[in-house]
Amino acid sequence: MLTFLAKRIVQLIPTLFFVSVLIFSLQQLLPGDPAMIMAGEDRDPAVIEQIRKQYRLDQPIPVQYIYWVKGVLSGDLGESMRIKQPVLDLVLQKLPVTMQLASMAIVIALLIGITAGVIGQGGDVSQCNATGGNGGDGGTGANY
Repeated sequence: MLTFLAKRIVQLIPTLFFVSVLIFSLQQLLPGDPAMIMAGEDRDPAVIEQIRKQYRLDQPIPVQYIYWVKGVLSGDLGESMRIKQPVLDLVLQKLPVTMQLASMAIVIALLIGITAGVIGQGGDVSQCNATGGNGGDGGTGANY
């Protein structure tokens, strides 16, 4: 069991790396220059340059990725460009509603799934055993 967990953890490392690269790449592919968007209507070159330095947009992409990963691992998800609040605070603010919505979705899915399973089985729940089969069929559900 311990070796199974060790293998899974070793498999998790490259998966997390590739997912992080994918997320960072998708952020880089967003249209427009973030510094110009944050500068607003004036688009003063000095302000744009200051924003690029503040957010390290003047650095090469691999360096930006390293700073981004450091921030994510330390819990700094950045700042919302629209409302100028930390993203982590916004996520935590919406988390209770998200959890409630996910819980209700699970309850509804279970109700529909169990009902469909009972109807699909023929409606006679008394013939089901602990393995999920119809009696002595080894849990295959086959009707012999």
